[in-house]
Amino acid sequence: MKVIGIQIDGDEAIIVVLNKDRSGAISQTDECVRFNIADHTISAQVQQFRDQVNSTFDLITPNVIGVKMRNAKAKERGTVRPPSPISFKLEGIIQLYTKCNIEFVWPQTITAFKKKNGDFPNSKNKYQQDAFDVAYYLLTK
Repeated sequence: MKVIGIQIDGDEAIIVVLNKDRSGAISQTDECVRFNIADHTISAQVQQFRDQVNSTFDLITPNVIGVKMRNAKAKERGTVRPPSPISFKLEGIIQLYTKCNIEFVWPQTITAFKKKNGDFPNSKNKYQQDAFDVAYYLLTK
């Protein structure tokens, strides 16, 4: 089983791919990528992002895609700061992929799962950890 985990941070989508073999061993593949839109007001760049994401998903052929949920409002030092509006555009483009199921996973769900079942291994790169956790959760839940 192959799962893609995605974390969206500002104008960037970070994608991690985990594979679970027949024996139940989970491994991170080298198919991890980062996509972004340089200027979200230029239609050609938005379409290029869509095409890159869709072709990557088509090449990987995942069984499921998981996206880390973000709150509409995030608290930072006592103030309310919403996530980047570009991040919602990226999320919407990713949701339009129709060749497999896309699930949204709250960070609190992953935290509760780890508390009950133990911590997850680390991703190959620290910046990928949230995407890794989403994919690992979907493979082990």
